[in-house]
Amino acid sequence: MKNAADAILRPEQASYLEALNGQSVRALAAMAGVSAVDGRDPLLAKMEARAADRGYPISDPEVACLLAIVARLGRPQLVVELGTNIGYGAIVLARAAGEGARVVTVEYRSELVEEARGYVAEAGLSKRIEVRHGMAIQELEKIDGPIDLLYVDCVKEEYLRYLEIGAPKLSECGVIVADNVLWRGHVARENPPRSEAERARALGAFNSAIVGRPDLCGVVLPLGDGVALAARI
Repeated sequence: MKNAADAILRPEQASYLEALNGQSVRALAAMAGVSAVDGRDPLLAKMEARAADRGYPISDPEVACLLAIVARLGRPQLVVELGTNIGYGAIVLARAAGEGARVVTVEYRSELVEEARGYVAEAGLSKRIEVRHGMAIQELEKIDGPIDLLYVDCVKEEYLRYLEIGAPKLSECGVIVADNVLWRGHVARENPPRSEAERARALGAFNSAIVGRPDLCGVVLPLGDGVALAARI
């Protein structure tokens, strides 16, 4: 987990996985068909540095690898991402899903919308990635579907509502991936800090729902800051 001590695993486990994942992210350059620089996809590395400099909460690189694997396996036609930020996840998903995929990604901050569009253009993906400026709930409600892959990395207090709206829109083999579902370990604590209590409760309710819905087979993984993964039954 970048920029923080691991809140889930024991330190020796976290260090071991950090080393392994540092090697696995090299495959993202090969998947994009670009030459790696110091073992990394140069555009993604540039975006990671930009996010670190500005404090933008983009996905951890190991979560990007998971997204790439899920997209490559499923070959989705329609990918919907809630929470574009600067476009990191959208670019990973579009590259992994292949030429036939369309990615619709939603971001409410106008300055991030423009920055994301710039990176999408730099990746040569402007024809396949649509960066929408708007609120996640309203934009998700507008999408008719079927959605083959729904990636959630947006307002934590709204995760349960995203699930309620998005799950019925999934295609027959649709998949949901949600990031930050353990929220620095606060979700597992009986008394999280007051500043994090509302998010922790909301994410706890989301986690229970995504593994408990009868129309989904879901699991919560201790990857990055916690990732929920579910497939439609």
